[in-house]
Amino acid sequence: MLRRFSSQFLGMNSAVVYQGNTAYLVDPGVFPWEIERIERFLEKESLSHLTVLLTHTHGDHISGWHRFRKHPTYGHRAIQSKPLAMRENDLKYLKGMWRKQGIEELDQLAFPEPIHYLENGSLQPIPPYSFTLYHVPGHSVDMSVIIIPEEEMIFSGDMLIQTPLPFILHSTYQYWHSLKLLKQLVHQYNLRCLVPGHGKPAKTQEEILRRIEHERHYLRQLVWQGIKYARAGYSGDELRQQLYQLYPDNSGFHPHQTNVQTFLRELDLWLAKENFNWEME
Repeated sequence: MLRRFSSQFLGMNSAVVYQGNTAYLVDPGVFPWEIERIERFLEKESLSHLTVLLTHTHGDHISGWHRFRKHPTYGHRAIQSKPLAMRENDLKYLKGMWRKQGIEELDQLAFPEPIHYLENGSLQPIPPYSFTLYHVPGHSVDMSVIIIPEEEMIFSGDMLIQTPLPFILHSTYQYWHSLKLLKQLVHQYNLRCLVPGHGKPAKTQEEILRRIEHERHYLRQLVWQGIKYARAGYSGDELRQQLYQLYPDNSGFHPHQTNVQTFLRELDLWLAKENFNWEME
């Protein structure tokens, strides 16, 4: 069974997957009153055996961890190698989120530690079901998806969220390869339910694949046009403005502007990929 909790912060999703008195808690809450809501649900359902699962460690996804730190926490090995400066920035961002809500008791907030780190595809038979993680960098350096094979369910973190465009903070090049891996995983595990880090779930395999295709189409267009403009002599602010206008309806949309900036940091890498494979077999 699944119980989803949506935060007032950009519709961030926390989820409890449960059976009997055991449960997985995925990305546990943002603000104190939201975390308390999760706690009340766990108590009401007598879910005393809890395992915390993290998709990645951006501030909104680790906020509630401190309230559940007595329970074992699992994340992908990529979190372990995340640079200290990035970890500190995740925590700084989280504290800023709380301050904007008028919350000043910030000492309890902490980067999750210890974490049981997992490799790609390492199946963990921990009740109520079993789970596995796969590294899908692009949105962040440590982004991963969580798959529960018995439930044909995937938690996609900040990929495949229900917004007009994806949000690529770390690497457009890695994001493309992560989309390819996601498509493979959908078929490998026959996935039929997707719970993204923000927004509404997808409840059929067809909808999951449509979300992958939507992001694939956007990213391919962004990169193709960026390479075309660069080879035509555009550079600097002129190139950036051209790419902002690639989607006029979203030219001022923060994720699109961020995606453009991420692509431009990697422009030389993309220009070197003369024979890049744009297919998604």
